[in-house]
Amino acid sequence: MTFEEKLKQCPAAEVWQEYCGFLDLSLPEYMQIQKRLVMEQVELMAACPLGQRLFKNGVPRTVEEFRTMVPLTKFEDYADVLLPQREEMLPAKPVVWLHTTWEGGDFPSKRAPYTESMLEAYTRNILAAMILSTSTGRGHFHVRPGARVLYSLAPMPYATGMFPDLIRPQIRLRFMPSVREARKMSFGQQTRLGYKLAVKHGMNLFFGMSSVLYGATRSLDGLVGSGGGGGSLKMLWGMSPRMLVRLLSALYRCKRDGTPLRPRDLFKLDGFVCVGTDTALYKNELAEAWGIRPLELAGGTEPSCMGTETWSKNGLVLFPDACFYEFIPEHEYIRELEDPSYTPQTYLMDELVAGQKYELVITVLKGGAFLRYRVGDIYRCLRLRNPEDQLDLPQFEYVDRIPTVIDIAGFTRITKREIEKVITLSRLPVRHWFAVKEYDADGHSYLDLYVELDAVDAGSAVLTKQILQEHLSIYFRSYDGDYKDLKRLLGMDPLRVTVLKAGTMDAYTARTGRHVPPVGAPREIVVDILHMQGPAPEGGEAR
Repeated sequence: MTFEEKLKQCPAAEVWQEYCGFLDLSLPEYMQIQKRLVMEQVELMAACPLGQRLFKNGVPRTVEEFRTMVPLTKFEDYADVLLPQREEMLPAKPVVWLHTTWEGGDFPSKRAPYTESMLEAYTRNILAAMILSTSTGRGHFHVRPGARVLYSLAPMPYATGMFPDLIRPQIRLRFMPSVREARKMSFGQQTRLGYKLAVKHGMNLFFGMSSVLYGATRSLDGLVGSGGGGGSLKMLWGMSPRMLVRLLSALYRCKRDGTPLRPRDLFKLDGFVCVGTDTALYKNELAEAWGIRPLELAGGTEPSCMGTETWSKNGLVLFPDACFYEFIPEHEYIRELEDPSYTPQTYLMDELVAGQKYELVITVLKGGAFLRYRVGDIYRCLRLRNPEDQLDLPQFEYVDRIPTVIDIAGFTRITKREIEKVITLSRLPVRHWFAVKEYDADGHSYLDLYVELDAVDAGSAVLTKQILQEHLSIYFRSYDGDYKDLKRLLGMDPLRVTVLKAGTMDAYTARTGRHVPPVGAPREIVVDILHMQGPAPEGGEAR
């Protein structure tokens, strides 16, 4: 039966158990599933050329041997197989290949193969998330066939672009705009049209990228013209009677009370699902604006749909059948940053400590290509169990990318290599630099690039902070398409430049004996450098 047929013909408890029953597992039961599935994956990999290359120390016979004998990997270990899509090297035939950001510029994307078994697990887990997004408690949910869905996620070949194709055979949903229309548009056009259709006809479910949802939420007032002028009159044409009544009532109340029009005044959502690396920064504002707290998903191109929050929406639970999970504690990956020859130790789900931050390591199950793969994401283990929800599994929150990668709004991943390339292309007289991820007063992220100019140029009145920032921003947008999308879709330029006094970096190294990490410098180093600053150099600004 399809998911829709199950909703109509089966008891709700039975549907819940099939899709969300993993939440009833004890931790030993969860680990038993994990270990069984990873050893099945080892068998598949042992029979293919890619696996034989990774198993150079022999084929593991146990989970312990697997973790000892197989090295930690990064995308560079797979690039020669996955970028040219060499299917003959893989453990199972891919049904589809997905792309995601790698480093931008010269290396714009990574590719990941998905097998039929992976897509089956992906579909089941997405449906589980849909159930949980409408849930008010264990076993209680409200998913309606034919629901109107505003879909504001990146299209194929990104992982979120598969959602409509996977869901369509299982349940009738009315996507706005239709999938056929959306695939003829840019992401920005798709999002704008979706909002207009939602205002005209209403919606029941919302799937979206957190940063895009936040931007669209702030512009909703302009979309419907809440001031009562020509914009609102244009929106009246073609509106359903129900939405027309809602809009006029909302506009009246807002004018009477002197308050802005919010999405919660127009829409009564059954479920609200958001994805994106900056989700935690936007969730409270989105909940206030929409009247329903969004359910967060964890995942990505390589791991697929990896985890979901529960009905309480207060922490992620990782699906046991998507990946086999290992975790590198914070002190281990920091030690590796200081000593690149060091191999960090990993821990399993039943060895974690509540409150600790971990770098995630995954082995993709069901014929996937990645073994002990470092995704580059940091998660915090919030709790080992949740007695209030009768949950015996650990729950997590996404923290950020690893320190050597700066992720902005889930759109772009900026690395040392990319910044070096942009500075070289710009031909600006930058002698030293380092970059950190910062947050503005509203808690939204941006890239703060600290630069020290050559001494001969440091006093030039021509190279002001504003000119440096504008010049570098142009090169970032031309070199990195994802960076350019931040401006086009969200109306933001995430670059801010801080000009340091000439000689600062050399003085810091001489005083401390330490070199500043080019990307992701610890907060104490940044503060220490800023404390060393004297008056700003002429034509620049020091802080």
